[in-house]
Amino acid sequence: MNLKISKKLNEGKGRKRASSFDGQRLFDVGYMTKNIKKSLLEPSLEKHDLRWNYILLFLLFLLLFSVLIVELSSLQIVHGDEMLVKSEQNQIKIRRVPAYRGVIFDRNGKKLVANESSMNVYLALEHYLDKDGFIDTELIENSSNALGGILGDNWEKEDEYGIQEYNSISEKIYFVHKESPYFTEILIATDIDNDTAIKIKARAEELPGVYIDNGNKRVYPEREILSHILGYTGTVSAEDIDRLDYVQATDVIGRTGLEREYDEKLLGESGEIAWEVDAIGRTISKDGYIIKEPISGKNLYLTIDLEMQKSLYQIMEKAVREYEAVGGAGIVQDPNSGEILAIVSFPSYDNNLFIGGISSIEYSSLLTNPGNPLLNRAIAAQMPPGSTFKTLVAVGGLEAGVITKNTIYVSRRGYTFSSGAPFQDYRNSAYGALNLIDAISVSSNIYFCELIRNWDMNELVPYLEKFGIGQYTGIDIPGEALGRVPSPANKIALANTTSPWLDPVWYPEGDACNSVIGQGITLVTPLQMVNWTSAIANGGTLYTPHVGDYFLDEKKERETLEFNPLYTNVASKETLKTVREGMWSAVNGSRATIKTLSGMQVKVAAKTGTAEFGALNKDGVYENTHAWTTSFFPFENPKYAVTIFLEDGGESINAVRTTKEMIEWIIQNDLI
Repeated sequence: MNLKISKKLNEGKGRKRASSFDGQRLFDVGYMTKNIKKSLLEPSLEKHDLRWNYILLFLLFLLLFSVLIVELSSLQIVHGDEMLVKSEQNQIKIRRVPAYRGVIFDRNGKKLVANESSMNVYLALEHYLDKDGFIDTELIENSSNALGGILGDNWEKEDEYGIQEYNSISEKIYFVHKESPYFTEILIATDIDNDTAIKIKARAEELPGVYIDNGNKRVYPEREILSHILGYTGTVSAEDIDRLDYVQATDVIGRTGLEREYDEKLLGESGEIAWEVDAIGRTISKDGYIIKEPISGKNLYLTIDLEMQKSLYQIMEKAVREYEAVGGAGIVQDPNSGEILAIVSFPSYDNNLFIGGISSIEYSSLLTNPGNPLLNRAIAAQMPPGSTFKTLVAVGGLEAGVITKNTIYVSRRGYTFSSGAPFQDYRNSAYGALNLIDAISVSSNIYFCELIRNWDMNELVPYLEKFGIGQYTGIDIPGEALGRVPSPANKIALANTTSPWLDPVWYPEGDACNSVIGQGITLVTPLQMVNWTSAIANGGTLYTPHVGDYFLDEKKERETLEFNPLYTNVASKETLKTVREGMWSAVNGSRATIKTLSGMQVKVAAKTGTAEFGALNKDGVYENTHAWTTSFFPFENPKYAVTIFLEDGGESINAVRTTKEMIEWIIQNDLI
């Protein structure tokens, strides 16, 4: 990379930055104390302006001491600079003492994040002063070039929100000092290795004021298993300074995941040590005094069960590889509270790569990986849900009175729309006369098509929205996607904007029938699916899913996180009881199609989905499918809701087998 220092320092990315230190006095106590000298000490003022400020001051004295007018005027005009130096004798420099960032634990008190010692590179600005106390910009840039040659790109910070914030090390120095002028120790790079430290020390003469000091860094022992949940940290950028009122230019803050979501509480408060300095900013005494002790960040306790998380990750990894899926997601939720016990997106990434800044090569590798490991599929993959969606359509039809539990529709071969277009059940099956329980059990497309043909799609939409379709769940992991409600308005809007290949017309039969079987423009996330399954299981409360539980501070005082339900009473108790019966029958009934989940030590209710996408083959069958299963158990007293998604993972039976492995692990570990 090009390590030359840009001379156009105000042309960097983001906000406009200071281009140099010319004319700026360093270490001015006025920035801290906000005393009456501040107006005399602004960096932009010329010496001429300072003299006239003194003239104004002496005019005030003129009223009281008219006898001294001539002498005082002479001092102002002739000796103004000398007087200014003398007035600036009371000055200090301040060094920040970083606070320990709060630690993160699972629900059983197992540590998920650690703080470990590291070596950081600092630059002390007092070594870059000329005889008049101003910054020697040429010296700064020479040292920055030399230091850049040693550090390479280790001083840069890259993540999915944008590549390096500063174009050069000197630009970073200028910006940090501009934002916090009384902090004279500039953090240049974090977590350097021993070889780099040796190189810096060997070239000390070229690098005045550059030193290495101990710091602490974030370490993620579980790596890929928790990376999408925990996220990672990074140094503060110019954008962060504008966006966040609690950060300072030398902080290390949360960039993604829970590190970002709960950053302010995890960050803590840095301490400050002050030293007295002379008029040009050089230290007078070796011993500083403590202005403020650092306050450690609060420790965060999660709803996540680490052992369950590890097991689910291993199960998902195996499934993705075995079924040759692009990727997948699995979620285990407590349906009675919204607590997430395990949440996995595969493939994943090692969040330790981002400690101290990731290299361009490593970052590019993550971006070009076909499995898209940076995508948190559990909360952000927007996919057609297939037949799992029929559970919600059943709720809507029952609540609206369009059907009852005993409404009969006939599944037959040769079923067509009024236009003559064919529509069929799975593999062109003919199930005969079906009531609603049967229709859920065999997952009849024709039954639900008949339901919507005798209704109106616009009237179904409000019932879907009550289950959170097309809405954020509000989970405390950043990056959640909305999904999409299959409505006539949404189809037309898509056709006129991002999807011009769509016909900007809603077809009451074709579009509606495709929508109610989880195809067409219907999109959901795995998180939305497990959440609506939980609402069906618990009798009608759609909780806000969450992984954060509570904080503990240094005094062991507890702060419980509160998450209000999204909706209560999403449907009547009788309606939900009927849908639960249908899901039970799909596993355990006489016409069950998910028998793989029967015969275990716990009764399971479930619904599957095989969502078609891609091109049609010569037989008119889609070549690609997503595999879904959503379930809850024990049936009579639900403690768990589990959703499994395999992207391009074949038919739903693959997701069913994956679900079974997770349920068996829960049983084997006596968690029922």
